[in-house]
Amino acid sequence: LSCSGSDLAGVHAVRTREDCDTLMAEVDAGTRNVVVIGGGYIGLEAAAVLSKLGLKVTLLEALPRVLARVAGEPLSQFYQSEHRTHGVDLRTGVAVECLEGDGHKVTGVKLADGEVLAAEAVIVGIGIVPAVGPLILAGAAGANGVDVDEYCRTSLPDIYAIGDCAAFACDFAGGTVMRVESVQNANDMGTCVAKAICGDEKPYKAFPWFWSNQYDLKLQTAGINLGFDQTVIRGNPEDRSFSVIYLKEGKVLALDCVNMVKDYVQGRKLVEAGAKPDLAALADKERPLKELL
Repeated sequence: LSCSGSDLAGVHAVRTREDCDTLMAEVDAGTRNVVVIGGGYIGLEAAAVLSKLGLKVTLLEALPRVLARVAGEPLSQFYQSEHRTHGVDLRTGVAVECLEGDGHKVTGVKLADGEVLAAEAVIVGIGIVPAVGPLILAGAAGANGVDVDEYCRTSLPDIYAIGDCAAFACDFAGGTVMRVESVQNANDMGTCVAKAICGDEKPYKAFPWFWSNQYDLKLQTAGINLGFDQTVIRGNPEDRSFSVIYLKEGKVLALDCVNMVKDYVQGRKLVEAGAKPDLAALADKERPLKELL
């Protein structure tokens, strides 16, 4: 993103606890108009918190729907509706031209169509570029991040990489080499490396799981839906308690569970087993998923 002027106060790239504390200090000081750029989990969670605090929140997403990179359309549509119901001015298919300011502080966000949205603070949650430059310059293999083997080792002797920057062949995505951006992945990779350094070398096989809390909605995700060709919905999104199950050639790849803890706990077993359950039974909310193993 470009700014019309020098670096502007009030612009926040959400990366650390300090970033959040700085933003909340501005809210406490009287900030009321906030624009959130990016409709991924960071942007949606920020919008939920700020709207609950009574701020005027506008959320901008360049793609046709929020969560487009990580979720199917049913979940995207549900969260778009929820945020709008809570007063968020959520806009999709919107391009940002630049941020405007008075030379000291951000004052607005200019869109590609020329509209300027007033803003006392702007949160930028548009993804990351892995900071692996020094490793690549040192000769480590990598394109999107740095490549690691099944023990989280880079191609450089005695150098490991973990977390968002590490690209590995993921067993739960058909062996696709990818980066998995989650707390679970970073923690479990760290454990794998620590054991290897201590002489207990074992391949990284941790099960991927994710979560997001927005308003009174608890989203829990089991598995990775990469390459899915079908979805099954358990329950009714209008009841604000449902699951979206992702399948490929009939096999369960992943689940997104909204206020459906039992589905999450039992459904991950379907993913681990590579189960191919009956679709009618899968869609029956009253049928426990553990019965479909």
